[in-house]
Amino acid sequence: MTKIVWEILVNSVPIEDKVLSFNYTQGREKYLDNYAGGLLTFTINNANDLASTFSYGDQVLLNSDVNDPVIYAGILQYFWIQEIVYNDHAGNTGLNTATITAADWLSRAGRVLANSYFIPESGTGLQARRFEQSEGGPLPSVMQVNDPGNSSSRAPAVTYTGTVANYINLLQQTERGYLTLEGATLNYISRSVIATYTPPNVTIGRTISATQIAYQQFERIQNGLQFINTATISPDGLASQTAVNSSSVTTYGPAFYSASTVDISTTQASGNASWIANNFSDPTSLRFVCSFTDVAQNNLALEEFLFNTFAQANRTVNLSYQPPGGSLTTIGVVIEGITINVTPEQSQITLTLSPLQYYQYFTLNSSSFGILDTSRLGW
Repeated sequence: MTKIVWEILVNSVPIEDKVLSFNYTQGREKYLDNYAGGLLTFTINNANDLASTFSYGDQVLLNSDVNDPVIYAGILQYFWIQEIVYNDHAGNTGLNTATITAADWLSRAGRVLANSYFIPESGTGLQARRFEQSEGGPLPSVMQVNDPGNSSSRAPAVTYTGTVANYINLLQQTERGYLTLEGATLNYISRSVIATYTPPNVTIGRTISATQIAYQQFERIQNGLQFINTATISPDGLASQTAVNSSSVTTYGPAFYSASTVDISTTQASGNASWIANNFSDPTSLRFVCSFTDVAQNNLALEEFLFNTFAQANRTVNLSYQPPGGSLTTIGVVIEGITINVTPEQSQITLTLSPLQYYQYFTLNSSSFGILDTSRLGW
């Protein structure tokens, strides 16, 4: 039996007693990916045609059961229904089910149009906030943007026509931070804010304890398409900027990457390109994927891990692994993406992880991000 007791509400009405299983995705796979938006897909017992009372845009809340005496995961996430598939049993003699797909903040923002919307010059995080209804933006009032501030990159004034999600991704490619979701709020985390984060006490590793989550499946993935030594950044309305790591090109051959951004100047865009060309120029660099089930974990470690992962903007964690024939290695990583598959028996959680080094811009007076010879100089 699953240790995390989940709660699903549609329009504030609990329906978890009807839910047979669900799947939830959030985030992205790799550091350089755009954020496509996530989905909550749940299948219900539809014997009484409950699904016919749901409509497009209805609000869905995913939470852990606050009355559960074992674990409170601290997960609170809003979704909005976008599709219902009725699985009617032939002859009406078996179990009738319905599968409901609900969009998270970013998925919904991908269907919200900003039409000739003026956004003044500012830091990238403040520009993201301009889409809120309270700022005159096109987002529904329930959808908020949290900008902790200190954006390291600026974006110029623009009159923008396109989806909100598309412009948010342009801002993120300019800032090179990350996005997380909490409730009905998008957390826009700048690279300078990430420099202040430290991993929580609970780790991910090979064994179970009160301070460690043990993975059942683990993958180390060498850079692949994230091996880059030639990068071109194309800021809107400005000349494209290309940076080349000549040493890497000479040793391994060229590996090209390009991205569109809203960098305010060619100098800022050049710094963006240089960061990518230098940070991803080693083909032996690793990213990680790991999976674990809730039933296999220590209760204290599971509670701490889930609270830190879902209830806060800090998505850093320490990862321990041991290559065949090698020694135990512990590194800081950032949780890029999360997938949760839930059945009555267990909750299986899969994480995609990037080395924290990808976000390690050199920052003076920082014990984590100001260490010479380990941190690259950011722009």
